[in-house]
Amino acid sequence: MGKRSIKRLEWALVVIALVVLVGGQALGAEKKFSLADVPEIKNKRPIHVTLEAGGSADLIIPYLQKFAEHTGVKVTSESMVFASLYSKVIVELIAKTGAYDIVVTETSWSNEWEDYLYPMQDLAKEYDPEGVEGLERYLAGHDPGLLRMCSTVDGKLMGIPYYTYTLIYIYREDVFNHPAEKANFRKRYGYELAPAQTWAQLRDQGEFFTRKKGEKLKGEVLEKDVYGLSMMAGRYPHVQDEVGARVWSRGGHWASPVRDEAGKLIGFKITEKDKRILQWAFEDYVRDLAFAPPGTLSGYWDFATAQFAAGNAIIIPHIYDSLWNWASSVEDEIPGAKAAAALTPGNRPYTGAFHFSPSRDSQNPEAAYWLLKYIGSYQNQKEMAEGGWVSVRRDVLEDPQYTDPKWHRQFGWARASLDTWDEQFEDVEDYLHFNSAAFGKLYEMMTIICHENAIQQRTPAEGVQEWVKVFTDLQTKHGKLPVL
Repeated sequence: MGKRSIKRLEWALVVIALVVLVGGQALGAEKKFSLADVPEIKNKRPIHVTLEAGGSADLIIPYLQKFAEHTGVKVTSESMVFASLYSKVIVELIAKTGAYDIVVTETSWSNEWEDYLYPMQDLAKEYDPEGVEGLERYLAGHDPGLLRMCSTVDGKLMGIPYYTYTLIYIYREDVFNHPAEKANFRKRYGYELAPAQTWAQLRDQGEFFTRKKGEKLKGEVLEKDVYGLSMMAGRYPHVQDEVGARVWSRGGHWASPVRDEAGKLIGFKITEKDKRILQWAFEDYVRDLAFAPPGTLSGYWDFATAQFAAGNAIIIPHIYDSLWNWASSVEDEIPGAKAAAALTPGNRPYTGAFHFSPSRDSQNPEAAYWLLKYIGSYQNQKEMAEGGWVSVRRDVLEDPQYTDPKWHRQFGWARASLDTWDEQFEDVEDYLHFNSAAFGKLYEMMTIICHENAIQQRTPAEGVQEWVKVFTDLQTKHGKLPVL
């Protein structure tokens, strides 16, 4: 059996186990965990929680207070924008200040922060009457791919997923379905207009829908310029996700994993194939920027979403599903507008999630454990999702009731994300993001390199050279595995 096959088999067994657990719950009509199931917490010391600011993140705050009221443990929180989250939290973790009892952990930081966080299995043994088996039953409704991303290479779960931001493709369905637009696109490009499945198709769509004031869209004269694509090319930790979606879709890696005959990861190597694909991704990204609004080179997710919501762009080709609520507000702004979601071209985008993680320096790991279980529970995630939250739980998102059109504004993103998780599951084990213990530092440098490519400060070839240099340096200094 090959190395990749061994790893796939291991995770296939995880999936089977989770399916069995879910089936057992259904057959036994087992009650799902909720706030009422949180036992008496002996340690009443207050806990302080970090939150990621922006999007719909503030929706979580009332649930922190519900937990406090139920348990008698005071919960305070501190919101931080994502761009500063890593640097601010890691300083406190390294210094062992105990400033935060629970920290927001991006999935790609799981290996890097391993020494500063409690594995969930350890806390389950200590505080959960049902032990690790109870934790595993609780996790059955979560996506196994996201659970792997929230774990270390050796399988330690470093927190509970509570919020996803998988990249999806959001577009103006009313424009795509307009007879004149469909006919004109077919005449110009020789194929039917539909959500782009390839990057070449995306470029065609970007070109086709970029129009000047005075031209027509849906048969009506435009009163302003309209752009085909809305993108996040600013120097923020998002531009690399857009580039990375291209890299992964072509079977490339930021750095390929190297495994021994038993399938164990022993290091990383940037192959010649990886270099070729990364250079192409840089080139393709710059080409697509020709069809994006002014300001794109300094914008991030708020800019990209605002342009779509205001009717200034027809497609956001790779945007976080957590922005669906805002993006779909175009239906309120533009008469007749209809937003829809699909998979990104190539269907290998960044599939991110935040998990709440208990700090090893917490003075109340008991309360931290139960708060994590509560926030990630079925009942809580369901209630939050109905209010616009981007739930990480499959058992919530796959509920047939949410396919009803009345739930469009809350769940219109869900099918695209679920399909992305399914398609990408087999590749997660090989992505640098979820295997390198230096990835938080690498990710920050990716931002700089990808942005400098976007503004053409470096050529794509020079960008590849810089990435090879930076990766080799940081992985060698801060990683746990060598560059081979």
